Amino acid sequence: MRRAIVTVLACALGLTNSFACSSSTSSTGSSGGTGAEGGTSGGTGDAGSGDSAVLDAGPINGCKAFDDRTAASASRTIAWGFPLSPADRCVDVKVGQSVTWSGNFTQYRVGPSGGDKPNPIAAFDPDAPTVKFTAAGTFGFESPDAPALVGAIRVNP
Repeated sequence: MRRAIVTVLACALGLTNSFACSSSTSSTGSSGGTGAEGGTSGGTGDAGSGDSAVLDAGPINGCKAFDDRTAASASRTIAWGFPLSPADRCVDVKVGQSVTWSGNFTQYRVGPSGGDKPNPIAAFDPDAPTVKFTAAGTFGFESPDAPALVGAIRVNP
């Protein structure tokens, strides 16, 4: 709920670089996707409906399009801080790949926020800021210290 309010306020103030703003009045919350953009298929957001749930989930933390980092040579480092680049907000990886956050974790902690459970980002350790994704799903992240620092990792089989 807090994220929805922050997103609405940010969009109203024109802070569209940090938030996914649209003319729709639907929430970017847990379930009930309204159709998707950026290479994902529309759906109901029911993450328990089978293998296609990875692609059918509604937006997590405003992520509708994801930056493809599935190639073996792709950088999977998220530059954590302001401004969080759109490419670092919403990232596509494969099962078995890891994502590393790089930044000041004393000022902006990293934590889980929405998406599938269990969320491996919950085990984030600022002393070893790399998270390995061992299961398919979409896993949201945020900084509890800065509501604009949000995103999601979509892990494909």
